[in-house]
Amino acid sequence: MKTLTTFPFLPLMTALCLLCLQSCDQTPGTASLRTSATYPLTGGSEAALELKSDVEYLVPASNSGAAATDSINRTIISCVFGEEYADTDLPDVMSTWAADAVGEYKSLNLPLLEENPDASIAALSWVEHLQGAVNSIHKGILSYTVTKYAYLGGAHGMTSITALNFDLDNGSLITEKGFFKDGYEERLSTLLSSHLPEALRDPEDIDMLTTEDIQPNGNFRITEAGITYIYNQYEIGPYVLGAVEVTIPWSELKDLLR
Repeated sequence: MKTLTTFPFLPLMTALCLLCLQSCDQTPGTASLRTSATYPLTGGSEAALELKSDVEYLVPASNSGAAATDSINRTIISCVFGEEYADTDLPDVMSTWAADAVGEYKSLNLPLLEENPDASIAALSWVEHLQGAVNSIHKGILSYTVTKYAYLGGAHGMTSITALNFDLDNGSLITEKGFFKDGYEERLSTLLSSHLPEALRDPEDIDMLTTEDIQPNGNFRITEAGITYIYNQYEIGPYVLGAVEVTIPWSELKDLLR
């Protein structure tokens, strides 16, 4: 009679295989820099600066990916906080930025308050919100979006959205010209214009556009579905239109990619 042999070490082998797969995965993790605080203009004034930020940065999966991750983080810091902070260490960048923002706010608004003690609280109150987040990783390209909102006492606040795309192997920033073949502009413009109507929240919004033939502007993110171009406020229409995001499916881009 044949004897059925069991292998009690199979669970151990399975666990070792899973550990190997995890250790071989070089996809970086993420962590966040967050702050939320209000800074009064003076001790007795209701006018204040509101600062909020929630910014993701990368954590390398292993030492071999540290150089690329560091390069990506430097670019993220530069885009989110400003080029002057590119060399600031990650643990310090938030407090340094906040201190600079408060200093600028007070230096510009305290003289106004002294000249006019009855000045509008709204006019002397600023808001700055920063957000940075990883959107997707597609075929070794990490797409990251920076969103900034600022109200500096004018008629209304302004929102800007900037997309960044990185080569995960070396941390380099992928530009539009580096992603598409030479001479891509005209064909890409045609595709963007054809998908513009479906990107609008209301079909009637097309009447607000300053142009229906939009050009590639270098502000794009890469996703599983395709490439999404971002047009910020006032770029192709009035403020009320907001940001417009136009997506072109991969199937329509085959002949344009490098």
